[in-house]
Amino acid sequence: MSPTSDPRPRFGITLAPLASDPRKGLQEIRSLGIPGVQISAAQKGTRPGDLGQSGRRDLLVSARRLELKITGVDAWLDPDCLADSARVDDAVSALLDAIGLADDLGRVPVSTRFPGEGDESVIEAVLAAASRVGVGLIDHGVPPRGMPVKPLEARRIRGLIIPGETDESVRATEPPSGSSIEGLEIGIDPPAWLVAGLDCLDAVEKGISALRLADLSRDGMRVPIGDPDGRIDGEVLLITARTARFEGLPVIDARRWIDPLRMAQVTIAAMG
Repeated sequence: MSPTSDPRPRFGITLAPLASDPRKGLQEIRSLGIPGVQISAAQKGTRPGDLGQSGRRDLLVSARRLELKITGVDAWLDPDCLADSARVDDAVSALLDAIGLADDLGRVPVSTRFPGEGDESVIEAVLAAASRVGVGLIDHGVPPRGMPVKPLEARRIRGLIIPGETDESVRATEPPSGSSIEGLEIGIDPPAWLVAGLDCLDAVEKGISALRLADLSRDGMRVPIGDPDGRIDGEVLLITARTARFEGLPVIDARRWIDPLRMAQVTIAAMG
C-alpha cells in the first residue's frame, strides 16, 4: 500500500513506552491505526546486542506483517559524554551499534542528541560511519548547532499556546556558537525546546528532518498534543513543518507518559 492510498493517519509512535515486550507493542500500534513505529536502541528486545541478524529480520518481518513501517531508531545519550574521555568510547560504540541496527531495519535514520558546540571530530566520524551504509543521523540537540533560533515569548498566538505566565522551568538560553556539520540532520522535540525557553516553530520553519509530537504542561510534565494544559498547537506545528518541506512521518513521542496508549489517542484526535 502506497503512502497516498493508506487511509490511516500518517503518524509513527515510540515503541518502548507501549509495552515491555516489543512484539506486544507492535500489536498495540496496530490497534491505534497508525502506520509508523520508532524503535529504541535501549529497550530490552530491540537493543542492538539483543538482536542478531535473524532477530533483526524477525523484527522487520513482524512489523511488515502488521502493515507497520519502521521510521527510525532512537539512540539517546548524554551530549556531555562526548567531551568526557572516560565515556566517549562507550558513547561512540553505542551510536555505531545503533547505526548497524538501523541499517538492518531498512536503513532508517538514527536519532540522538549532540552538544551544541565542540566535539566536531567525533560527530563527523559517527556521521561518516552512518553515511557509508546509507543511514541518516538526526541531531535533536537544543538548539541545533549553527542554527540561529528565537527565544520563546511568554505569550504567543501563532502556534504556541502559553496559558498564563511562563513557569520557572522555562528559561531563555543563548544559541551555541558551534558551526553546523554538513550532512547532520535536525530533529525537533517540542517539550525540550519549551524547557529551554526556545521557539521550536522558528526552527521548524527553517526545515527539519524529524518531528516529535509531544507537549509540555505548565508544571513541566511531558503530555500529549491536545492535552488541555499543553502549550503546542499541533496542527500549526505540522502545517509549518510540511510548508518547509518536511515529508516524513511525525512521531508521537510517548516517553514518560503515564498512560501512553490513551495519550496517543488524544494526540491522534487532536491532530485531526
